[in-house]
Amino acid sequence: MRAITTHLSADFDAFAAAVCAVRLYPDHQVLFPGSQEVAVRRFMEDIRFPFPELKLRQARRETFDHVVVTDTRNPARLGEVWQLIERDHCPITLVDHHVTEEDLLGAREVISRPVGATCTIVAQLMRERELPPSSEEASLLLMGIYEDTGGLSYRETTPTDLRIVAWLLEQGGSLEWVRRWVMKALQPDQLELLNRIVEGCEEILVRGTPVELSMVEVDRYHEEAAYVVHRWVETFEVPVGVVMLVRPPHINLIIRSRISGLHAGRVAQRFGGGGHPTAASARVSGRMPVEIREELLRVLDEEMPPPSAAIDIAARRIFTIDLDATVAETKRRINQLRVNALPVNDPSADRLVGMVTRQILDRALSHGMAERPVQAVMQPDLPVVAARTPLAELRDLFLERSYRFVVVEDEGRPAGIITRMELFRRMFERQHATGAALDHRIAGVRAITQPVGRLLREYAPPWVHELMTAARRVADEQGSPAFLVGGMVRDLLLGRPNEDVDLVVEGDGILFAEALAAALGGRSHPHAPFLTAIVTLPDGHRVDVASARTEFYRTPAALPEVETSLIRQDLYRRDFTVNALAVSLAGDRHGELVDFFGGRKDIQRKEIRVLHSLSFIDDPTRAIRAVRYARRLGFAVAPDTRNLIATAVQERIFDRLSGQRLRRELEHLLEETHPTPSLSLLAELGLLPVLIPDLKWTEELRSFLLEVEGELAWHQLERLGPAPESWFLFLGALALRAPPGAELRLCERLQLAGDLRRRMLALPVGVEEVRTVAEDTSLAPSQRLHRVDGQPSEVLLLAMAGVDLAARRRLADAVETAVRVQPPVSGADLLASGVPPGPHVGLAIRRARDAVVDGVISPGGALAYAVAAARRAAGERDKQ
Repeated sequence: MRAITTHLSADFDAFAAAVCAVRLYPDHQVLFPGSQEVAVRRFMEDIRFPFPELKLRQARRETFDHVVVTDTRNPARLGEVWQLIERDHCPITLVDHHVTEEDLLGAREVISRPVGATCTIVAQLMRERELPPSSEEASLLLMGIYEDTGGLSYRETTPTDLRIVAWLLEQGGSLEWVRRWVMKALQPDQLELLNRIVEGCEEILVRGTPVELSMVEVDRYHEEAAYVVHRWVETFEVPVGVVMLVRPPHINLIIRSRISGLHAGRVAQRFGGGGHPTAASARVSGRMPVEIREELLRVLDEEMPPPSAAIDIAARRIFTIDLDATVAETKRRINQLRVNALPVNDPSADRLVGMVTRQILDRALSHGMAERPVQAVMQPDLPVVAARTPLAELRDLFLERSYRFVVVEDEGRPAGIITRMELFRRMFERQHATGAALDHRIAGVRAITQPVGRLLREYAPPWVHELMTAARRVADEQGSPAFLVGGMVRDLLLGRPNEDVDLVVEGDGILFAEALAAALGGRSHPHAPFLTAIVTLPDGHRVDVASARTEFYRTPAALPEVETSLIRQDLYRRDFTVNALAVSLAGDRHGELVDFFGGRKDIQRKEIRVLHSLSFIDDPTRAIRAVRYARRLGFAVAPDTRNLIATAVQERIFDRLSGQRLRRELEHLLEETHPTPSLSLLAELGLLPVLIPDLKWTEELRSFLLEVEGELAWHQLERLGPAPESWFLFLGALALRAPPGAELRLCERLQLAGDLRRRMLALPVGVEEVRTVAEDTSLAPSQRLHRVDGQPSEVLLLAMAGVDLAARRRLADAVETAVRVQPPVSGADLLASGVPPGPHVGLAIRRARDAVVDGVISPGGALAYAVAAARRAAGERDKQ
């Protein structure tokens, strides 16, 4: 006998997973170890969903050779079924989504994935095995997913859950059952229980986190109490909620956690129960309620993540200015670091003695004090706090004193610095994580972190997982926070594969790279002047490692100067918000997205946006890069960024950009697939005149460029020899449609030299010659072949894009013939036929090929034709 079973008091996730798993194991029957939750029983009575069921009394008489267990890893939750499994020593297949729990069943096969519901796994397996569910099965699976993910709202909910929901809806699933049986309104007896929970609730601070504990005496068993507790937690935004339902001699514990770090299931396990990180339960018998309450508080204190203190959020590097620096030097330093205040350092005593703000410096400059030492204008009262100062105390300090920053001291020495904005961001983050109401004094500050470890597990390849683990270990050993940055972070949020790994370290990136290479058995290649290194792994993968850097520009469009800094400054120098994201790899923040500038929101909006208003003044090439990313990602350029590009064009900032840098960025843009839409967006943003001043974007030009795309694709598909560089081809196409002389102006602007310059300047004449050949119907195919043979591929493709279909066909035939039709005879053939050596041999070979191309002779008659042609040519030469 073979069976599929699940835990006692089966909810919709357990019930639906077991019932629908029959599609995966068609020779199995569903065996429930006991009764189901009341909502499931009512559903079965009302809908009478058909499935092969094995009753427990019959199972006692059977011998089992295989059992599938869904939605639990705990044998205690299988009731009598576990005794039957042990009796028959049958193998177990476990299908479950509780990946963090230990498998106590000893399953031979484990199918476990980090998703929000076991029904998600069952649906995934059905899709992978091409077993589409019926509309009823799809609806049942939807009920399980919606119940176990809180309507797709719990933090365990993954993108996979949402994709499976979409797939189930496509298979005919309906949300009507979800609305009716899962997301249902409270009944009168449930409302009464909810009121009693609220009335009996007390708030207890456990390690700084408010825990709502309610002890309620009941005279009967409330089968749907868990749903009532869920509604209580959601309605009142309870961060941690515990309800004790006391009905002697039993006490039912229902636990809900909405904060990261507190696993409700682990708390319940201490009382013989279990569950998810956000929802769990346990049943205790024979003990006093007060005793359970005290033990529960002790367990919560042990399981609760420790509260954050000043040292936990402080930036470890402290930027300072020496007290003998001038006011002007200090102002430049503040601008370079993009901060509003700096501590002042006394180098002789090696201690911080004061602070100076941007406003103080501006006033000093207005009074002609540019060359005075900053000591003359600094504020001598430097705000200092102890390392373990609670965040709430810090918040009050900032709000009451209006400090810009505080210095954190540990054992009498400066250990870090906290800015006002950084504190409020972290406070918002903690309150958001706990579900607590946001303090109105810090409302509106954007959260900067969010867990994305699940995305890393889902989209990053295995070698990246191993790398992240090693990077975390090295970061923790060196005490240097490390971050994954760049396109991989962006593409993780987009659900796209990306194996370009870039790491940034707050500290010595070269030292970090050496340790990382040693940990993974690879090699490190440092570049000390740039504070970077490349780690080459044994399998050939490369990882770029850099010290966190800040950069500043002496003049508009100049190359930046860099120096070491912190992750915020490093991300601030990035081009766009979607690229200014990081994932923390160190300590207990491993796997958290770090977003200072709203990049995640811009990804959701599908917008490319710069980080600050001087972005294009600093680096005008970012305007072209904005077009490239917009096209590659399918995004739009944000309205404010469009306005900044227009301002940069109006201020002629691009005139200060070197031709080499402009050309390099254009190469990247035009080497992308289908460059015509990118050129169209360049024109829309007013950037085409940067390349060719008098060029106008028209529908005719767009059509011509699309033809060029088609000709390039044809050339590559037919393998007609080396294709021209895509960027060169499309710049040449633009120049051809511009007023005369555009090629020369383009060469000057992009600093094209040597062969590139010669090829660009030769385009107009070459294209015109080839078009004339294509349009001349009087030419024989061989004549046309000779006229195009040897022409550069860019000339041929641009000529083909500008003629009618008949002329294009003639030209295509000539190009294909030049590549594919080889001379039908060789010099060796002629010499073997008695033709003496000499120039007439080559002439005869060419004439034979022409005759074959023109259809005058067949390839089989080419040798005789060539011999005769050679003898005629030799005879004519002798007469001369």
